Amino acid sequence: MKLTISKTHITNFLILLPFILVYLGSTLTAFDKGLSSLLKFGAFTYMLLYITINRKFNKNLFFFTIIFIPFLLYGILISFSLKAGIDDGVRYLFPIVTLFYSYSIKKHFKVLLYFIIAFVLLNFITQLFNYYYSLQGGIQWFYYATEDGYRYVNKTAGILRATGTVVFFGFFGFFNMIAFFVINKFYIGKYKDFLLGITLFGLLGSISFKALGAFFIVLVVYYYKKTYKIAGYLLLLVIGVYFTYPAKINLFLENLILRIQLYITTGNSARSESYRVMFNEFADFNLFGRGVGAFGGPASTKYNSPFYGEVNFNWFDAAWLNLSTTDTYLPHLFVELGIVGGILYFLVLITPLLKTKMNNKMMLVLVIYFCLFFDMLFSFSLNNLEYLFFSLIFVYPILNYNEE
Repeated sequence: MKLTISKTHITNFLILLPFILVYLGSTLTAFDKGLSSLLKFGAFTYMLLYITINRKFNKNLFFFTIIFIPFLLYGILISFSLKAGIDDGVRYLFPIVTLFYSYSIKKHFKVLLYFIIAFVLLNFITQLFNYYYSLQGGIQWFYYATEDGYRYVNKTAGILRATGTVVFFGFFGFFNMIAFFVINKFYIGKYKDFLLGITLFGLLGSISFKALGAFFIVLVVYYYKKTYKIAGYLLLLVIGVYFTYPAKINLFLENLILRIQLYITTGNSARSESYRVMFNEFADFNLFGRGVGAFGGPASTKYNSPFYGEVNFNWFDAAWLNLSTTDTYLPHLFVELGIVGGILYFLVLITPLLKTKMNNKMMLVLVIYFCLFFDMLFSFSLNNLEYLFFSLIFVYPILNYNEE
């Protein structure tokens, strides 16, 4: 049998190339951080080239971006360190460039849909091996390693958190959640229920409280007609696990209560502390920000921003973890770019929503935005290419897709 490569195959490969680079980089995160970052930046550069060659732009997106850029440049110029400003300044462009790329490939939704299915299956199979190796006392090669070479896995209440090939349980839960909504809406094959079951398995297996919280909120608000059916399946699963491993479930509930106290009610964490700083900046009418790289982002810790000392920032439990960010995006954005810059940034990002016509496809796009923004409240997902490639990059292809 002769293998022929058609123009369609080449086109599909070129569309999916940044996905391949990003997720290859994601897998290599624990193995070689330098190579991982290089692959992800290669994907970002590739998107810029693709957009430039394609030369197809959404007018509204282009307009709001042009308005925002001067505020970003101003934030970089007033930064305590030009290197820090440029470092984090580029990261602000990640979601914007992703949206431009989304518009460039808006006629290729089916390619993205098949990619979602393949990616979900690949990571599901890998996770089964992860469980197997864990039960045997072994650890997969792509798990995190300490400086002395010791590899470890992330567990909650003694339960292994599902990571598939992407290393991080939070992203594993996030992409399975988005895949559930997209497959439920657009996939019509006979294996639909099987695929939806796999995504639910991945979401629960990740034990990502952020993803689970967003998922249940969407079920109640958007899929309210199917809430009882899906909730019933999940309840049966939880009950089965509880009677099988009651001690672990009790520990899991204790962990959940602890996180609610840590991040919301008690507020003794770097995350809650970062929101304190943000609200203080609002009270001081910080219109144009403290400068890019000053607070919250990886550049602020890499270049030792003096702003943390100025606001008496307390890292609490995060100090010994040696985190590079405060793990909260909103405070990072509004402290660095100010009230005006932050609002303009969100105007750029929600440009695809500025349509008067509301239909089922737009509702799905709203769900994707909600899931991304909800995660952003407790993480840096808005500047993370892995998350962006399973959220914003699907926006224009979904809105442009004509269902057959």
